Amino acid sequence: MTKSKLLPLIFLTGLSLFISNHLLAQNAKGKNVKKDPVKSAMSSYEKYIDDNMDAHIKEFIELVSIPSISSIPSHKPDVASAATWIVNKLKAIGMTTSQLIPTEGNPVVYGSWDKAPGKPTVLIYAHYDVQPVKESEWVNPPFAPVVKDGKIFGRGASDDKSGVMTTIWAVEAMLSKEGKLPVNVKFMFEGNEEVGSPYFKDFLTKNKELLKADFALNADDGQYDENSPAMTVSLRGAAQLEFSIKTANTDAHSGEFGGKTPNSVLIIAQIISSFFDNKGNVAVEGFYDKVAPVSAQQKEMIKKIPYDPATDMKILGTTAEAGDTNFSPLERIWFRPTLEIVGMQGGYTAAEGHSNIIPGNAMARITCRLVNNQDGKEIIDLIVKHINKNCPQGATVNYKFGKGYARPMQLPADTKEYRYISDVLSNIYGKQPLQLATGGSVGALLSIKEILGIYAYPLGFELSDEKWHAANEFFRISSVRRGQLIYCNYLQHLADEESKLKK
Repeated sequence: MTKSKLLPLIFLTGLSLFISNHLLAQNAKGKNVKKDPVKSAMSSYEKYIDDNMDAHIKEFIELVSIPSISSIPSHKPDVASAATWIVNKLKAIGMTTSQLIPTEGNPVVYGSWDKAPGKPTVLIYAHYDVQPVKESEWVNPPFAPVVKDGKIFGRGASDDKSGVMTTIWAVEAMLSKEGKLPVNVKFMFEGNEEVGSPYFKDFLTKNKELLKADFALNADDGQYDENSPAMTVSLRGAAQLEFSIKTANTDAHSGEFGGKTPNSVLIIAQIISSFFDNKGNVAVEGFYDKVAPVSAQQKEMIKKIPYDPATDMKILGTTAEAGDTNFSPLERIWFRPTLEIVGMQGGYTAAEGHSNIIPGNAMARITCRLVNNQDGKEIIDLIVKHINKNCPQGATVNYKFGKGYARPMQLPADTKEYRYISDVLSNIYGKQPLQLATGGSVGALLSIKEILGIYAYPLGFELSDEKWHAANEFFRISSVRRGQLIYCNYLQHLADEESKLKK
């Protein structure tokens, strides 16, 4: 062997011996080093979560089985049953207080753990009421949940009983392993979110002292996808309206009366058509008057989103996009208002058969998503004025108004509250969360800010393909696990960071 080849070999051998000795020394030292108590606790929480996964899935199926549909009066006992089920669960995990607080509508489930004096208090919001269903469109009955391919199928599994249970189970894990929480926690689970939270502001006002907190979280939210965290910083508002057209006291024989008798279905179709221009924009006078242009900051936020319109089209099975092409798809669903026809009924609509009639009555339901300074009542008033103007002779119109309106909302991204959540998401996912807007609405959030003086920042685990409000809704079991881990991490991280500020 030449000298030139021997020198590198000697060097590498020496380096190897150095590394080996160093590692042996570190291992020897490690025997005397105390374990990190926070990491040790997190490990124990993770083990508890895994050990109890089967039991938790069974509980989840029990809750999702309850048809807590808030918009159908006949389901009021079911909504009450779901609320009672959650109260009993809160009692079982050792919350200090677990109770139902009545409202003019369905009760709010309240629970608290207040045994951390001098520590901050976190208020967690979610809702336990669900949307109506069309059972014929479901592969399995919507209130007989099934587990398949790592997913739990059932109405409300994602929106938002996942938010209720993920947060409860996280607190359960911490109380079971430590006998305490690093901060004080208050749960506030609403039963009227799916009808616009009409009684929620009054509930907050009456219980302002009880609900006092330093931080608030909204568990009725989601992540961008399974591998990408996100934080929602902008939400649209919402307003609803139902109107009906009557042209006769009864349906008429189309042979005997056709050609001279007004047709309610035709008239309601003509009115609906008048809502839009040929580009798909809303033609209701004044509808866009208070809509601000999409800002440069909002455009920059959109540029960072890896959005592919084809993904949404695949999820829905659609073959084309609609809307004003002067705006990008995300601009349209995040920062522009909409008027959507969400339901129609009139004439003979049974699954089979054919009835030759001229319908005497027809009905349509509208949902508007609102932005910027738009006010729900003002928008509904404009639509009513438009309908009245376009309702022809021989037809009468009647209205059924929603009980409340959700206003648009913006959440600041330069606060410590935002940073604490971002820290935890970054740690678990291994990447910084995207900043998102959402076309949806959570009417309760603005009321929390107005009455309690705190922003309810998003921390939920719904994903956009989970068919909220549609048939065959589901929630991923992987999100059940990840959601609990993140909430445990968040509560501990919040306690640690706030302790540092006091030093």
